[in-house]
Amino acid sequence: MNTPGPRTAESLAAEVTLEEAVALTAGRTMWTTWPVERLEIPRLRVSDGPAGVRGSRYDGPASMNVPCGTALAASWDRDLVRQIGELLARELESKGARVLLAPTVNIHRTPVGGRNFECYSEDPLLTAVTAVEYVRGVQSTGLAACIKHFVGNDTEFERMTIDSRIDERTLREIYLVPFERAVRDAQVLAVMSAYNRVNGPYAADSQWLLTTVLRDEWGFDGLVMSDWFGLHSTAEAIEAGLDLEMPGPSIHRGERLLEAVRAGTVTEKSVRDRATNVLRLLERTGGLDAPPGAEFARDDADDHALLRRAGAAGMVLLKNSGDVLPIMPGTVSSIAVIGPNARRATVMGGGSAHVTPTRESHPLAAITARFAAQGVAVEHEHGCRIDKKALEIEPPALTAATVEYFASADDMNSGGTPERTEPTESLRFMLFADPLGRRGPHPLGMRVTATFTPDSDGQWCIGLESTGAATLTVDGTLLVDNGALGAGGSFFGGGKPEATALVDLFGGVPVEIVVELRHQPGAMGVIGLNIGATPPDDGKSISRAASLAARSDVAVVVVGTNDDWESEGWDRTDIALPGDQDLLVREVARAARRTVVVVNAGSPVSMPWLDEVDAVIVAW
Repeated sequence: MNTPGPRTAESLAAEVTLEEAVALTAGRTMWTTWPVERLEIPRLRVSDGPAGVRGSRYDGPASMNVPCGTALAASWDRDLVRQIGELLARELESKGARVLLAPTVNIHRTPVGGRNFECYSEDPLLTAVTAVEYVRGVQSTGLAACIKHFVGNDTEFERMTIDSRIDERTLREIYLVPFERAVRDAQVLAVMSAYNRVNGPYAADSQWLLTTVLRDEWGFDGLVMSDWFGLHSTAEAIEAGLDLEMPGPSIHRGERLLEAVRAGTVTEKSVRDRATNVLRLLERTGGLDAPPGAEFARDDADDHALLRRAGAAGMVLLKNSGDVLPIMPGTVSSIAVIGPNARRATVMGGGSAHVTPTRESHPLAAITARFAAQGVAVEHEHGCRIDKKALEIEPPALTAATVEYFASADDMNSGGTPERTEPTESLRFMLFADPLGRRGPHPLGMRVTATFTPDSDGQWCIGLESTGAATLTVDGTLLVDNGALGAGGSFFGGGKPEATALVDLFGGVPVEIVVELRHQPGAMGVIGLNIGATPPDDGKSISRAASLAARSDVAVVVVGTNDDWESEGWDRTDIALPGDQDLLVREVARAARRTVVVVNAGSPVSMPWLDEVDAVIVAW
């Protein structure tokens, strides 16, 4: 009697039909591949990194937020980076995923690169060493890292079409080094191609990159996937060695690929080779017999301690005149905590790397907790604002917030019953899947209703961003209608620019905000809505901060950027601190006895006031 052999990628690849092989080479949803139910082959789930493991929903269970790439590299600690990778492997399991879309190892080609915070360094060796340990940690439990973006994806300017012209020697000595080391030294299991062109062809179509260099020279035998919506061809990418088009539903494969095989422009062997690599990744990560699991948030004391240690290890002390630091209880009676990032520091940059952190600790709260119990007076002034857009509305100012989803805008406009209603604690939404569970792109009506209680009198600026036409009312008065606006860069380029309106509000007096979004499917597949409110500014914030500094023993000024400035989707225009932060630091330093500046930014910033302050810490 013949005993069936073990299920392997090769054995299953021999059984799939051409149509099933084609299906395997493209995603089914935003985060999963196609299953082959006939052969009991489950789908594969992947998840965004590198700031953590988000899972399949932007509003899903919280995730442990690891330090940004520049902070990890600045630790110069291989063992620590490997431990962070191991933590992320545990997070992958908690999100039912088998592939982490990280690390990001593109080189800091320019200090203004919008996505530099995800990457490690301008130095290829430091980047490579850090990446190797990160990958080893993630893959230590049998799951996979997907190193990205291969290669030359070093600017957000025209990122979907730009041609990175790099001579071969420079490519091999700088840009390819982290990828090569990850393949040769860490046996990384997956590689993500870049959006950009490299010396002509798109990276996802490049035979030289994907086959000659990656597979033939380096011996890579894993999976190559496209960046999301980063595939531009059918035949070229298949023949070049691009295994998996993401996300789904497919744009360039599916029936197009079947037609290409019938027409002879793609060989059936090439398709089966690509499908085999998908199956091989499933096998290597234990996914051939196990579909994606449930998603949940972890709360582990040891991992929280590791994150705290990693955050501290990456911080860099640039200056400490007169041993101002450390500030010890018993040496001061008052501390001024000043700056736009003091009350709510930036813990990650913007874009696809974003996660909802399980915990956040911000400077003002941490300093207060450390010193107030010792009888030290801790006071705060924000000093200036740096936000490009209206500020996020958060509890306790935000209450009674709900979101209603309708099958279409017509259903919403006609007073129909919503298909789904749920409470929300945030007025920022970014969905990559239909909230009603429908497959494929569909129109959607979305109504958000919330009570907002301002904390001061005056003219507030109310802002609205969305991926479709939307209106915003306050207490029934229409303030914003962005229907006539075209795309303007929000939501990865698929959304409208922020539209704003001024409205007179009174501190402590609640108002009702209602926003209605009429969404039509777009190229990036995202459903997005941001609602914000910025309080009035009397122009005296810096003078109040200086006065506070003058009557305190020491001033701690927390300056930096936020995800308005450092984000996937756009580059900075220069390295100056945004807003009036340079003036703020100088005025505080002129008034204070001692001034400590904490730079909370993922990329380099200029410091024209460096000689005027006593201490500087880069906290990333």
